[in-house]
Amino acid sequence: MFRSLGCRTLSAPFLSSLLMMAVGALAMTNVQQDLWVLNYRLSDIVPIQANTAVAFVLAGLALLLRSFHILDGRAKTVVAVLASVLALCVALLGLSTLAQYSFGLQVGIDHLFPRLAEGGYKSYFVKMAPLPALGFTLAGLSLLLLDYRTARDHYPSEYGAFILAGVMGIPLIGHLYNVMSVDELNAAHTVTPFISIIFFILALGILSARPHHRLMSLWNSTSPGGPLLRRLLPNSLLLLVFLDFAIKWGVQNRLYDADKASPLLILLSSSLLFIMFCRTAALLNREYEGRQQGEAALAESNALLRAVSDNTPDAIFVKDSAGRMVFANPAKLRLLAKDHDQVIGFRSVDLYPKKADAELINQEDQSVMESGQPRVFESTIRFPYGIRTLHSTKAPWLNANGEIMGLVGISTDITERKRMEDSLKAHETQLEALVAARTFEVSELIGHLETTREEEKHAIARELHDDLGSALTALNMHLSMVFQQMPPEPKFTERSLKIKALLSSITDATRRIQNGLRPDKLDVFGVKIAIAEQAAEFEKYSGVICNASLPDDQLVYAPRVDIALFRMVQEALNNIAKHAQATHVDVILDDTDDEIVLTVRDNGIGIPQGQPTDVVTHGLRGMRERAGYLGGSVRVGGGAQGRGTTIVITIPKTAANMKTAEDIASESNEESENAKQADQLTQKAD
Repeated sequence: MFRSLGCRTLSAPFLSSLLMMAVGALAMTNVQQDLWVLNYRLSDIVPIQANTAVAFVLAGLALLLRSFHILDGRAKTVVAVLASVLALCVALLGLSTLAQYSFGLQVGIDHLFPRLAEGGYKSYFVKMAPLPALGFTLAGLSLLLLDYRTARDHYPSEYGAFILAGVMGIPLIGHLYNVMSVDELNAAHTVTPFISIIFFILALGILSARPHHRLMSLWNSTSPGGPLLRRLLPNSLLLLVFLDFAIKWGVQNRLYDADKASPLLILLSSSLLFIMFCRTAALLNREYEGRQQGEAALAESNALLRAVSDNTPDAIFVKDSAGRMVFANPAKLRLLAKDHDQVIGFRSVDLYPKKADAELINQEDQSVMESGQPRVFESTIRFPYGIRTLHSTKAPWLNANGEIMGLVGISTDITERKRMEDSLKAHETQLEALVAARTFEVSELIGHLETTREEEKHAIARELHDDLGSALTALNMHLSMVFQQMPPEPKFTERSLKIKALLSSITDATRRIQNGLRPDKLDVFGVKIAIAEQAAEFEKYSGVICNASLPDDQLVYAPRVDIALFRMVQEALNNIAKHAQATHVDVILDDTDDEIVLTVRDNGIGIPQGQPTDVVTHGLRGMRERAGYLGGSVRVGGGAQGRGTTIVITIPKTAANMKTAEDIASESNEESENAKQADQLTQKAD
């Protein structure tokens, strides 16, 4: 609840203050009503006067406010002022009573407010006993000076609390031994053991309210002095009390005379204290030896770490949460080109020449400390001697409580490696460019060879058509005239039939060779009719059903595209006839806005499972070379045995792929005209 209000409290003073306020409130209620608990008068159980109860309530409130640690500045000031006022009231109550007893000064509240003292609040103005008044004076002053520190780092409130505990121990011991040497203070009747215990709890609450003060920090210390003090002091006090009771019991039972009690007490207590101190010294020696062993192991570990740190080529460094350098090994000092005194205690802005580099380092450090996770960075830093590239691993530096104290980093200089990587990348880029250029040249060469071969085929086909075809036609005409003039004898008739059959066979072979070299319909009717006729001819000689799906629109492509599409269909059908064992083939030509897509699909055996789908055969290689020359691609699908194979050829509609024969002829004429004009100008110049 208190944390949600922006404050935190200490449990020991908080409980002490609640106990005192509860006791004081109970006593004040009992004064007004005379309460009974289980047939016992409450005033006998809690024998506290009304004015003493008020003082306890005020002291409890002051201690309660002092136990809060408030974060808000304004609220902290208000609480501190209120606690100081309450503590001052407690001190004034005690001081006024002591002034009446010591000097006879009438400065009590009953003289300041006489009407209240004579009314229903008369019980609150009864004079307080001197010993409680002294206790409240010490308690009020201790609470008032709780945070005051002297020039020598002493806290008076601690000494006041110890004196309070000691003073309240006087009546407690007196009641235990039934001896009161302060009868003139009327302590035996007013300072009961209950009040002494309450004052003792108040003193403990004041001490525990500031556990970091000098004496309490020694008591709470985890170093050897703290545990020894906490163990030795209570044991010594308990031992002395036990021996005192034992000696007193021996005197009462007449085991020895009373005059021998004091020497016997001194002898026994000295012996037992000697044993306790010897055990404490032995414990201290064991702790010291253990610490020495730990220090030796730590020194050995530090020496090992120092050897590793000093001899590693990587830069190792440690920074605190403010970014100051706490540790830097020699490699880090060499990297910064600075001495040890010029690095330790300085920030990045003081260590790096460029402000931008220092800000980059600070951002990396801040990201590591905010995330609490190790991170890896690669940064290029400018130093006076040149630019270096560092590969740094940074991790948060945590204390025993898991709080981030800073970071630990290791930096490796990878400048040479980066330079080699950049050089290798440059070589790879050059090699890729060279390979691309060579590939382009090879593609151009292959395309030129294919064009040249097609032109040669075209020329051979034209010669077969023009020369051999006309010769065969003339021969057929001459033979017809000769056959008409021959006598109608059986031997001449049979001979003429054989000659006509042979001549027809030669004509068919010539036509087949001519179509194989260059189909006439490709040049006359275009690629669409040529592909349809090729599919029909494939179905005729192979017996495989072949459907050709062609666009309805007129297709106008460059001659090289027409012949490439026709040859790829021809090659795909030849492969199907040889290897596919198909019964049905589909040839699909799609003409879109951006590209030409040719698909050849069969229902054959497909590609065998042991053969990957990207294996390139001579036929597919030729198809890919043709498509690559035109800027397209070939994709082979299917691949599962028994599901057939699909070949998809894509050719983009570039300007070069859409030039018609007329455009090419016109460009050739323009080039010829330009060449003639250039020759004429050269002749005139000569």
